[in-house]
Amino acid sequence: MKRAAGILLILATIVPAAAPRTAEEAKIERHGDTAILSVHTFRPLEAIADDLESEFGIPVSAEDPVFQFRGDMMDISLEVPRLRAGTLVPARWGLQVTFPLNSDGSPKDPHELLTSIVAEANRQSSFGWPLDRAERVYLFVPTRTPDANGQSIAATPLLDRPVTIPPGVRRINESAELMANDLSRQTGLQVSCCQGPIGGIPWGMEQMPFSADHEPARSVLLRLGLRRWHVGCDFEFCFINKQ
Repeated sequence: MKRAAGILLILATIVPAAAPRTAEEAKIERHGDTAILSVHTFRPLEAIADDLESEFGIPVSAEDPVFQFRGDMMDISLEVPRLRAGTLVPARWGLQVTFPLNSDGSPKDPHELLTSIVAEANRQSSFGWPLDRAERVYLFVPTRTPDANGQSIAATPLLDRPVTIPPGVRRINESAELMANDLSRQTGLQVSCCQGPIGGIPWGMEQMPFSADHEPARSVLLRLGLRRWHVGCDFEFCFINKQ
């Protein structure tokens, strides 16, 4: 599990630092009453979600597809020699959308902007991206993915899966890890949830009574207090990263 978290952390920090930041982050260029949103990176919808939050306060969570096709991956050790040779990560891809602005520089229609983003993602990638919502957060969650032979198939998103957590009074992060353990058991992936500090303080140290009875994992995250999150996966690991 530590190796999974380490690889995904490297992708989030070391890899972007090794390449021009403009090539790894979403960009918004304003031109009068319109703007162009563009991105080309390992997880473009994750980058877009972060940009929409920081620029406009639009809460969006992005979740990786279930990767089965080797053609959707790349060997990142060719760019980051410190990694083991043959370390596979999602291959870079990108998209661009143009959208109208209000006089204050905000999107004229945030929902229409999000709809156009997933429509373009469906054109530019091999995954099927609907636009969904959970309470006050929008979701970029692919429901189709290429199988091992590259043929498009329906796929159950990781956090759509129901999980069971026995009743008990425990730390929040312990309940989150019990959820991740159940997802690991169901999928055969090594799933980890929500590690790392917030402002230098470990997340989820408070104790609270908690249980879940065949409840979708996404709903569990919301009840554990996450406002939004990202899910990063490869062939073996998935790491749920709080935002």
